[in-house]
Amino acid sequence: MENSVLDKLYEYAVGIRRTLHQYPELGFELENTVKLVSRELSSLGIEYTYKYGKGSVACELGKGKRLIALRADMDALPIEEKTGLPYSSRIKGKMHACGHDAHTAVLLAVARYLKENEERLKCRVRLIFQPSEECAESGAKMMVENGVCEGVSEILAAHCENVLDAGAIGIRRGDYMAACIPATVRFIGRSAHAALPEFGVDAIGMANEAYLKMKEAVREESRGERYIWSVGSFHGGTAHNIIAELCEMDISFRFYDLNFAERVEKRVREICSEVAKKFGGRAEILWNLSSMAVRNDEALTDRFAEVARDAGLETVEMPQKMSSEDFGWYLEQVPGVLFRFGTRNEALGCAAVAHRGDFCIDESGMRSAIKAFCAYITGCEGE
Repeated sequence: MENSVLDKLYEYAVGIRRTLHQYPELGFELENTVKLVSRELSSLGIEYTYKYGKGSVACELGKGKRLIALRADMDALPIEEKTGLPYSSRIKGKMHACGHDAHTAVLLAVARYLKENEERLKCRVRLIFQPSEECAESGAKMMVENGVCEGVSEILAAHCENVLDAGAIGIRRGDYMAACIPATVRFIGRSAHAALPEFGVDAIGMANEAYLKMKEAVREESRGERYIWSVGSFHGGTAHNIIAELCEMDISFRFYDLNFAERVEKRVREICSEVAKKFGGRAEILWNLSSMAVRNDEALTDRFAEVARDAGLETVEMPQKMSSEDFGWYLEQVPGVLFRFGTRNEALGCAAVAHRGDFCIDESGMRSAIKAFCAYITGCEGE
């Protein structure tokens, strides 16, 4: 790809990204984002569909039997922006604090390049614009269940990375990102006057005892497995003089081995049931697998890395992560690769990790992502 072509694609992506950044939307409620993506695809003469589920857009171009999918997630986070950028979020309490605006902009730039060079393509390309990567209910899972992977031979996705210098491409073969279960444990007791606790059932007491027992049970069941068990929210009661009737815990459980997760679920349900029975209350558990582990196909990762290096891009080996990405749902269906594009630039103040109000990226990193995607597709042989 000539530098002049890449410059125009990059300029286009920056404009898209900054527009999206000012108007972040959450989960599946992506009305304006979907409108923007649809408008841009229409302007390129690319037909698109919403058939894979709420808040999604998908399209195809190219020719041949081989079908390769490229995916971008589009949703933002419920975070107040603190960057002070001239294109900061205009929606109070919402921010693109994980770079999905950049992912969407990159894929639209790739769409533009592929459409302009469609006659050169030896394969078909399905572009997937996905909702709800950040939520407990996965947009990837929805799209997979609605058939978005049908006919696909392989799938690629990119994610910005502020621990990687702008311009570099990060890769990892095999196990890369953990599966995730967001769990809610709810204890229901009975309220009473604080001076008459014998007439109540203490929900906070139940939750407190279960908290410690669950943590120890997860450690016992791990058997050397890597995991994260974080209680991010613990709420109960309404006033100092009322025995709490309700107490809830929201838990983030990250892991790689599904058998381990099944053992943990069994122990958690047993513990909560026993504790609730002991106090005379009851327990409810919401246990939802939101993301499968991301396991990059080794052969495809090697091929992608070779293509990236041949295109003049620096590749860096990434460490295994305990964070999650619902791209794993696609990888349960077809082989694929999730790669990183560096967006760190300390001189520009782009060093904060994702999911923070001061998160910002060096947009020049998008050039590498655009170049890598385009090089991979144009270098693919038909089948």
